[in-house]
Amino acid sequence: MFRSSCDICGGSSFEPVSKYQVDPWPLVQCRNCGFVLLQTVPEYAALADELAWEKSLVIERARRKKSVWGRLDTATRWRLRLKYLLRRAPRFPKGNVLDVGCGGGCRIPEGSTPYGIEISASLAARAAPLFEARGGRVVHAPAVEGLSGLSTGQFQAILMRSYLEHEAQPRKALSEAVRCLAPGGLIHVRVPNFASLNRRIVGRRWCGFRFPDHVNYFTPKTLRALAEDVGLIYQPKRRLSLLDDNITADLLKAA
Repeated sequence: MFRSSCDICGGSSFEPVSKYQVDPWPLVQCRNCGFVLLQTVPEYAALADELAWEKSLVIERARRKKSVWGRLDTATRWRLRLKYLLRRAPRFPKGNVLDVGCGGGCRIPEGSTPYGIEISASLAARAAPLFEARGGRVVHAPAVEGLSGLSTGQFQAILMRSYLEHEAQPRKALSEAVRCLAPGGLIHVRVPNFASLNRRIVGRRWCGFRFPDHVNYFTPKTLRALAEDVGLIYQPKRRLSLLDDNITADLLKAA
C-alpha cells in the first residue's frame, strides 16, 4: 500500500529520512508539517497472517539481542509497565470500553464491558472468550473496517495503546473512533515519541523503530495536530521529558 499524502496536514511532498532507512520500507518526512512515516506499508491482509504482530515480535526480539543496547532495553522492559501503571494508566468509566488493537488478552479493567478490534486472526481468536465472558466481543478486522461497523456513540472510552503507530490510515481511524465515542468520552493513546532525545542518541537502535510494523512516527506536535483536527481535545498525561520514548495522552470529546 502506497501513501501519497500526509495524514496530519494533507501534504504530498516528502523527503527521504535516509539515515534510518531500512529496505524495502521507505521512511520519509512531510516537507510541510514534519510528520515521519513509512510511505509504502504492508497490506492489511498480510498483517492478519504472515506479518501479524505476534510473528513480527519474534523477529524484533532477535534483532534486539544482536546489540548490547537492545539486550539492556529488553531486560528492563518491566520499567515501562511499572511507569505506566504508576503514572499513566487510564481510569475507564463504567459502560462500554473499546480496545483497538487488543491483541490476545483483555487490558480493560473490571467494571467496564470490554470490546476489542484485532487484525491478527490468531490473537482475535485467543481474546474472544475473555471479552465474551464479560458481556463484550472481539471484532476480527482491520481497525478502520471494525470501527466503521460499530454504532455511533457506543463507547464511553476507547483504548489505543500501541496501535496508532501501526495504522496506515490514522486520520480515518481517529475520525471513526470519534464517531463511536459518546459525548464527554475519551480516547487513551500511547505511541512512540519520535522527538525523544534517546532516538537521536542511539539512532537506528532506538526502540521505537520497527520495520514494517511501525508505519507512523509521531511527535507531541503532530499527534496534537491530528487529534485537534478531528475534533478532539489533546491532554498529555504529564509533561514529557526529552528522554521519554513514548507519548501518552487522553484525547477528549466535548460533552
